[in-house]
Amino acid sequence: MLHFASRVEPFRALCIEEDAVQRKLLQACFDVVGAESLFAATAAQALALFRRCDVDIVLMDFDLHTADELAAFEAMQAKPQWRVPILAVTDNDARWSEEDYRQVGFAGLYVKPIEPSRLITAMDGVLREIGQPPLLTDRMPCLTRGLAYLH
Repeated sequence: MLHFASRVEPFRALCIEEDAVQRKLLQACFDVVGAESLFAATAAQALALFRRCDVDIVLMDFDLHTADELAAFEAMQAKPQWRVPILAVTDNDARWSEEDYRQVGFAGLYVKPIEPSRLITAMDGVLREIGQPPLLTDRMPCLTRGLAYLH
């Protein structure tokens, strides 16, 4: 069972995902932790949201490795005041390891399918690495609250 931490500040995530079904799964995960989520279907939409809204983490679907995705990623990394962790979310891309993603500046790698407890644990780890308030307490967990309909 995952035990959720009480965060003083609201948690907001920006998700870049072109697939509507995947966006619904991601939304359900954020609903469980009480997070606000912003969604963009394209890299250009994501960059506009990123520039306009404060977010705690970015989940970037990075399956295609397109020029637009790379440009958006580089723009998000360009300004120190925007230092927000970006978690690469991808189908199993055997060409790149998690270390490869980290070397280019991603905070980590999440390989689909979207599984709520695994995704929330991955986001929690990324936030802890950069000294942000965690999503989970240190007690050992099981994710039950609100997820029955996802399984």
